[in-house]
Amino acid sequence: MFHFFKKHSQPLFEGLCDFHNHLLPGIDDGSKELAMSLKMLEAYQKLGFSSVIPTPHVYQELYPNTPETIQTAFEVLKTATLPANSPSIPSFAAEYMVDETFIKNLENGMPSLLLGKKYLLLEIHFFGGTQLLEQAGFKLCQKGITPILAHPERYQGIQTLAQFKTIKQKGFYLQLNALSLLGHYGPEVQQKAQLLLKAGLYDFVATDAHHLRHLEQLSSLRLSKKQGLQWEAIRDFQLDWFNGL
Repeated sequence: MFHFFKKHSQPLFEGLCDFHNHLLPGIDDGSKELAMSLKMLEAYQKLGFSSVIPTPHVYQELYPNTPETIQTAFEVLKTATLPANSPSIPSFAAEYMVDETFIKNLENGMPSLLLGKKYLLLEIHFFGGTQLLEQAGFKLCQKGITPILAHPERYQGIQTLAQFKTIKQKGFYLQLNALSLLGHYGPEVQQKAQLLLKAGLYDFVATDAHHLRHLEQLSSLRLSKKQGLQWEAIRDFQLDWFNGL
């Protein structure tokens, strides 16, 4: 067990895989070009990450990516000369927007951009409700796929611990955006993230990094001893989970 909180709060991400980020160049609102992706990998290495799985948006209205478009961007990055001691980039997946298009596609078949063989990263509209999310979760669980809800602390339609517990009871994992603890998305999101962390409701932590500055900010993240205990529990679970992908 990695007792980082007994010494200092960095490196918090030592050995982890960041499985929620927008590292691939020119494919969504993340990295705009290969040079930026390479600088992001340097920052990942400094933070201690051992690997990165890019997850571009799949959102029909704004970023209608497909396995083919993502594969192309992935190959651009993989065939480049990567920074020294760069984290590995073993595969790619996607962050799916749960909307009517997603539900319709789910009824017609299996999503193809999974984390491993049975996990799917999902997001919802920040001001929307959970009806479609619950529909998606039910259908995914029927197909043997475990949904992971990205940055739950950022959704205005989910506010209470009881709501988050209900979502987890429906088969979802919850993924913390580390930037939320820094107040990057505002004090309300920061407070909610701290509440969920204290309650032990997070299963994973990731960066949701869209550019270099996001990763540079994370070097300043500090936790209290109590938060460190919760973080360590997440970290241990995440390491075991990744090894089983």
